[in-house]
Amino acid sequence: MLRRSLAATSQSIHPTPLTHEVGITERSISCESTETNYNTAQTNLPSLCRVTFTVQTSPSSTALAEIWLPDTFTWNGRFLAVGNSGFAGGINYPDIVWGVRKGFATMSTNTGHDSTSSDGTWMLNNLEAAVDFGHRALHVTTGVAKVIVKAYYGKREGFAYYAGCSTGGRQGLNAAQRYPGDYDGVLFPNNRSSYIPASMWSTIHQAVLEQCDGLDGVADGIIMDPRICNFRPEVPLCTNGNTTNCLSTAQVQNLQRMYTSWLDSTNHIVNPGLSPSGEEGFSYLMNGDWRTLTSEDVHFAEEMNPGGMNAYDPDLRPFEKKGGKVLQYHGFADPVIPAGVAGRWVETVEAFYDSLGGGEDISDFYRLFMVPGMGHCNGGVGAWVLDAAGQDGLPPPECKGRSHSMLWSLVEWFEKGQGPESAVGTKYVNDMVALGVEFERAVCSWPDVARFDGESGRWVCPGELGGKLKA
Repeated sequence: MLRRSLAATSQSIHPTPLTHEVGITERSISCESTETNYNTAQTNLPSLCRVTFTVQTSPSSTALAEIWLPDTFTWNGRFLAVGNSGFAGGINYPDIVWGVRKGFATMSTNTGHDSTSSDGTWMLNNLEAAVDFGHRALHVTTGVAKVIVKAYYGKREGFAYYAGCSTGGRQGLNAAQRYPGDYDGVLFPNNRSSYIPASMWSTIHQAVLEQCDGLDGVADGIIMDPRICNFRPEVPLCTNGNTTNCLSTAQVQNLQRMYTSWLDSTNHIVNPGLSPSGEEGFSYLMNGDWRTLTSEDVHFAEEMNPGGMNAYDPDLRPFEKKGGKVLQYHGFADPVIPAGVAGRWVETVEAFYDSLGGGEDISDFYRLFMVPGMGHCNGGVGAWVLDAAGQDGLPPPECKGRSHSMLWSLVEWFEKGQGPESAVGTKYVNDMVALGVEFERAVCSWPDVARFDGESGRWVCPGELGGKLKA
């Protein structure tokens, strides 16, 4: 077992002398993180060294991080940082292993606190912890991790990337906005009369499918483009004394509010509303009365912005000028972050660059892929396996190239200038790799959505008719 001190220096950070390196020869590791979803035992590991270190982020706060270093022969010369989920304060071991298996020196941080993804109490009256969670902890631990990479391999990483989903998506976009030098590429993805119980969401989802599933030409349980689905939530209204598998008037009004865009006093959209598609996952998120929420509530939350968490600055010029690339993916059936937000954000970035008068096409450095039938980061009825962060490490089918991998698409975009126009998602039988591929489906660059080509029997992106995709 090898131990040695690694002295780390970086502007604006003050790392504590707690860093140590441990040589690992075991093929499996038991993980201990406050976020229990990160604690899955990691097995069949490649040869690597695991480094745990703590960084002083302010006079009164620290952040814990780990970087796992493949051996010299399997390291691909790249650095990868992975993000977190919810309010989670813990090391994201599943995504670390996902990166290490691909040859990346991979790092994760607890963002300066220990908690589960649903526990935000640590933030109360603790500004420094909020700032660490908002953006600082990832930034400073990335700086120290790069020093460790150089000390271990004897040279710097050739390229640096970031991948995350959920909160991890916000972290990555915030990093591109605040710290454009950190990464070369970023990959991301109440109980009252109006309360809709969990048991009703399946019924609502079936009503959505009945109204919209066939709009794409194939009734297969997957709504390819929720934007063209004009769901009428009043259809499941209870009538004529029926109170089973139906909604009360108050519940229908609440549901209508969920799906409707929210406008402020100047008719500016502050929330595009939910997209019909992912209702079966809505239950825990919708424990509230959406009828009482206003645009003023949204503006108030934006002004509070604890810890600088918001990643809403469309001015990405510093990141763009250094050649940085942003590859974003989002499930059309996401029950946590409304799918419409992704497209609206891209439009916001486009509007900013249009206002500069240069006529620049942001697709030169920023691309979005909406995934039909995918839930929050993973899961769902669609072809959701894209070899991305937050996907439980599920790999694409063997012998497939970058078309099946969001991470490698990002790498080739930055390193070779080959930006992805489309991707291929995979759906495994029962979401288990061992049971084989159920189907694959094209995923198109925004704003396009794959269409079914009756002649070839395949789903293809516009301009790709005749492509070799398994329908």
